Amino acid sequence: MPALIETEGLTRLYPAGESTVAALQEVTVGIEPGAFVAAMGPSGSGKSTFLNLIGCLDRPTRGTYRLMGEDTAALSPDRLAELRSRRLGFVFQSFNLLPRVDALGNVEMPMVYRGLGRRARRDRAAEALHLVGLGDRMHHRPTQLSGGQQQRVAIARALVNAPDLLLADEPTGALDSRTGLEIMALFQELNRAGVAVLMVTHDAEVAAFAGRVLRFRDGRLVADTRHTPREAGAALRDAA
Repeated sequence: MPALIETEGLTRLYPAGESTVAALQEVTVGIEPGAFVAAMGPSGSGKSTFLNLIGCLDRPTRGTYRLMGEDTAALSPDRLAELRSRRLGFVFQSFNLLPRVDALGNVEMPMVYRGLGRRARRDRAAEALHLVGLGDRMHHRPTQLSGGQQQRVAIARALVNAPDLLLADEPTGALDSRTGLEIMALFQELNRAGVAVLMVTHDAEVAAFAGRVLRFRDGRLVADTRHTPREAGAALRDAA
């Protein structure tokens, strides 16, 4: 089985006046299917740039990025958009939910862009909301939901197209500590079910729930460590 993610010398430079800023420099890494990986580092370390490149939201200045063996540099914008839709799911700190649309409608949105029929969209969206524990909240709008529930809606939206990789950018950053534990417990459940997770965080306690940690500093990958992940479910019970 090929690696889920392979990068070689991945670099992203941005112009800054007459010079350039190296947001990411010469990152070579492989991530296997079904992994749960945290990318850590201080602000400006390159971890979010790395996530954007892995999510095909940006293109590298140089280097190679292969997703499931496919070299993304050779792909057209339309093919990249299709890849994002079918292979990748995105979860952000700010939820990015449509305020006037209920949870079911928010989760349906990625399928609208894929052209699925209304009945199929609603059935799959309802299934995703049940999966994240919100089967009884699917007709609530975001303003009627707690922060943790809104993040669960965002996770359901990311999962509805059955992605191979879930990309999460500071997914607990806007949540209190207990709700953050609930979200990490959900990520661990999804990962055990076979969904690979790549999560950006600046918080070592959050990163401890992943089985592998990539540490970035000054645009470079400076450490790559594996460990037994902390169990979020046990942490929730201890906090009760």
